Amino acid sequence: MGKRNKVTTRDIALKLGISQSTVSMVLSNKPNVSFTEETIRLVKSTAKEMGYKKSVPKEKQKEKVLADTIIVICPTLSNGYYTTMVDSIIDQARKYDYTVMTIATLRDAENEDRYLDLLAKSKLAGIISLYPSSRIQKMNALSKSVPMISVGDTPASCAFDSVELDSKKPGYIVGKHLLSLGHKYITYISTPIKAKEFGRMHRIEGMKASFADAGVSEENIDVRCQSQNVFDKYPSNYAEYQSAYDLTSKVLESESKSTAFVGNNDMSAYGIMAAISDHGYRIPADYSVVGFDNLHMSSTPQISLTSVDHASIKKGQQAVDMIYNKNTHDEKRERSYVMHLEYEPQLIVRGSTGRCKRQVEE
Repeated sequence: MGKRNKVTTRDIALKLGISQSTVSMVLSNKPNVSFTEETIRLVKSTAKEMGYKKSVPKEKQKEKVLADTIIVICPTLSNGYYTTMVDSIIDQARKYDYTVMTIATLRDAENEDRYLDLLAKSKLAGIISLYPSSRIQKMNALSKSVPMISVGDTPASCAFDSVELDSKKPGYIVGKHLLSLGHKYITYISTPIKAKEFGRMHRIEGMKASFADAGVSEENIDVRCQSQNVFDKYPSNYAEYQSAYDLTSKVLESESKSTAFVGNNDMSAYGIMAAISDHGYRIPADYSVVGFDNLHMSSTPQISLTSVDHASIKKGQQAVDMIYNKNTHDEKRERSYVMHLEYEPQLIVRGSTGRCKRQVEE
């Protein structure tokens, strides 16, 4: 057998000429026993000099396995918006020696339940949720024991820190931009619109508000989305793209007055652009197209998509900073505070939008 290298309480006791039980009680901070300050100082300093490390039960070791890990909860990794955010979180986490693990729930409530129950059993550095979960009350409860950050559209009932996005604002600036180019009839192409996906509804509300402020009827905004049952039949890795392609094709083959299309995100906008091109139309000569998220691909010359940037990289970084600060400083506070931080959206105008050249009868 190899030489034993681990320093024990017996080794320390032999060096100091005291009992092993005294050393054990001092190093374990045993209550209801008293030793002189000199004995305590001597035992602890000798233990440090000799490289003594307190053994941790296997059960406790398992509990601490993820103690320096941030869990990122997202709906999917097929959308570049979420992968960009995860990348920014990983880069920022390195600065604090955190590791990062990502969970994709596919927006399924049962998956959310399963993962949240699992996470509740682990000691974590923090949790970052990149979309509004349908299990917000369970997340509120979990946030009492682990730093929790919501990124993006945040439910009003959220009781923990957030880096927020008010989707009414980007919706408004998109509507205002298209109206400035003479587009008074637009079609909004979206993935399924449901109560828990309120960001998609807020974008519509923002566009309608811009139309109302310009004295243009809100009815001029045609909203098209698939039902959840139909959407679920698409392969998840390109469902947003293909769904938008199919919906746009139906609009183009109808007698729609729309001269511009808006996708609920850039992935949908790519599907819109492909459908327009495949039907023999030009962008932006025949139809203008706008997206949300400002993915890197949107800036390429081949796509050149006008899109709303809402600081996805900065939001990911900020979420990690908030977790670090809570882990570092919260123990010193007399009470905890909930922080809500919001970045202002910015419209990045590119080649996919232009002046309306088609006269539409009112």
